[in-house]
Amino acid sequence: MEEIVSRILPFFSTPKSYEDVLKKLAGTAFYEVYIITLILRSNPHVDELFLSIEKWGAIGRLISLIPHYEVINISGLFIAFAVSTLTYVFEFHDRLSDLVGIRETFDTESIIFPLARGVGFDIGEDLKQKIIADRHKIMHSAFYRFSSSRNEKPLVDKHDIEHALNAWSWFWIFVEGVSYFLAGCVVSIFFRDSEIGFILACVAVVTFVLALLQHSRLKKYAAPQVQRILSDADASKVVKSVFDAL
Repeated sequence: MEEIVSRILPFFSTPKSYEDVLKKLAGTAFYEVYIITLILRSNPHVDELFLSIEKWGAIGRLISLIPHYEVINISGLFIAFAVSTLTYVFEFHDRLSDLVGIRETFDTESIIFPLARGVGFDIGEDLKQKIIADRHKIMHSAFYRFSSSRNEKPLVDKHDIEHALNAWSWFWIFVEGVSYFLAGCVVSIFFRDSEIGFILACVAVVTFVLALLQHSRLKKYAAPQVQRILSDADASKVVKSVFDAL
């Protein structure tokens, strides 16, 4: 039952793994994109385009069998499903992160640098460049090794891990939302509808502000995980060996 609810209402689910985060992002993207297509259909030209697709050939005959198909935005459902599927398959949030360096900045400043300082390293320019170059390797060897949700008994408390996953999932929902609403804004401009474009642009701005506010909360979820790793003698030795090897 919980699995069904999380699929239908993904925004109410709490991810317990990275896979759950991907499902939550994809599920929420479906709703966001569907709403955007509904808003866009208030433009007669967009609505006419969607209706022509819904009535085209064999697809149109099949859709006509659906009761009240004219009012349930069939085209929007297909578009939303396609976008949510692509979001899941290609990990869209990761592509956005790579584009603007979100995870790189957070991983280095909020996790790796504190770990390095915690085992006695000064973060000079030379070490900083080595850390940036080997960020993924360091994260797996010195952090995820002790805080991965895939571990049956991780060193870090599972509640801390799940709270962090949930916080990050909401941040990525807002970040992806900005891109979706901006895309809708571009479409409305293409169809010369400044009113819809303004509405979608305003929603994008609000979503961006929410992303910034959520990002400001993420560090507090990383700090206890870092401290737990550093407080364990064996884990600290492993962390130190990772930085010694750079």
